[in-house]
Amino acid sequence: MPNCPVALDTHRVRAAVPSDVLLGRVCWSPLKSLWFTSMALAAVIGGLATFTWAAFGVFLACTAFLLLFGHSLGSHRKLIHDSFQTPKWLEYALVYSGVQVGLAGPLGLLRQHELRDYAQRLPDCHDYLRHGSSFWRDAWWQLHCELRLEREPAINIESRIAGDRFYRFLERTWMLQQLPPALLLFALGGWSFVFWGTCARVTACVFGHWLIGYFAHKHGGMHHVVDGAAVQGRNIPLTSLLTMGESWHNNHHAFPGSARLGLYAGEWDPGWWMLLVLRKLGLIWNIRLPEDLAMRPELRALDSAEPASAALRSPRFADAWSLLAHANHDGIHCEGPASLLSVKLLHRLLGAGFTHRPAARRLIVTAAGVQFAGLPALCIALAARSGPARLLAILALPLAFAAERIRQGLRYG
Repeated sequence: MPNCPVALDTHRVRAAVPSDVLLGRVCWSPLKSLWFTSMALAAVIGGLATFTWAAFGVFLACTAFLLLFGHSLGSHRKLIHDSFQTPKWLEYALVYSGVQVGLAGPLGLLRQHELRDYAQRLPDCHDYLRHGSSFWRDAWWQLHCELRLEREPAINIESRIAGDRFYRFLERTWMLQQLPPALLLFALGGWSFVFWGTCARVTACVFGHWLIGYFAHKHGGMHHVVDGAAVQGRNIPLTSLLTMGESWHNNHHAFPGSARLGLYAGEWDPGWWMLLVLRKLGLIWNIRLPEDLAMRPELRALDSAEPASAALRSPRFADAWSLLAHANHDGIHCEGPASLLSVKLLHRLLGAGFTHRPAARRLIVTAAGVQFAGLPALCIALAARSGPARLLAILALPLAFAAERIRQGLRYG
């Protein structure tokens, strides 16, 4: 095998011979398979039999909360990569929420991640660890099987994690940890809430984790290449909101220790937004960003996209939100075609700040040195009007950005 990246010298995985992580066989895992199958059957059979819109709302709320605070912030950005610091009680709460996602215990999840990461950085990688097989075979492997290596490498987890009594307790009881919230849901809404708030939630999270992992290593855009690595991460724009920013996987492969995953203009990262809120509240500090990480000689940029450090200083959504709060006619210039709305109506909605340009392809707003296009531009221009229009713009802005993100994904992704 060719020389391994120097960065692997400090990796948690220590293999006597790097090829040790290539030699093994995929075997059915009874416990893993039974866990996913039982949750999926309960979700389908019990969920359909007891369906209510309230229960479905519980499913959506619980899934979104745990993916954001549990998987993205707790398990991934904090436990695995330690990309920010926080009080111990909040760290425990985030990691416990990550256990509720239903993938594994905290130590088991950390070991799985590190083994996969180590193997993907090598010049060659086992198909199980790279999602290298066909779609349905990989689904069977990841949801029902495990990789048994001929010679297991050592995975050195820091004592602050491996020796933590709370984490060791969660590791032993991670499946049983679904019982406390299930009992609470039963008390609030009966079996319908349990089937949707627990079984359907776990099924969706586990299945979705595999599905995003499969596509994030096969299809999607790239800003960077890690030279010599068998596997490259891919960015999946359309799922950035659903995954709380985790689908910016090419960015993550390039800067694995960064607390921010959506690094470039227009890359939505709800996990990062929540970190900013928590930092404002004084609950997190020492956030690591790409410029705080060690240089990687094997990392190569593929395009001329805005550098990460510049994008970090000027997040597009934050710019738009700030403009909404202080929008007025002064300093806001709006121009564009009238393909969907008449020129007269646009002048009435947007006022004298609107300039009709028939040759323009989209509505553009320029304010504070930043340009916005399409529906976000319309929201910002409306916010400069009367009170009701500003309120409407504030309420519509997240949906406008989501629509713009989808449009970009369909066009470029």
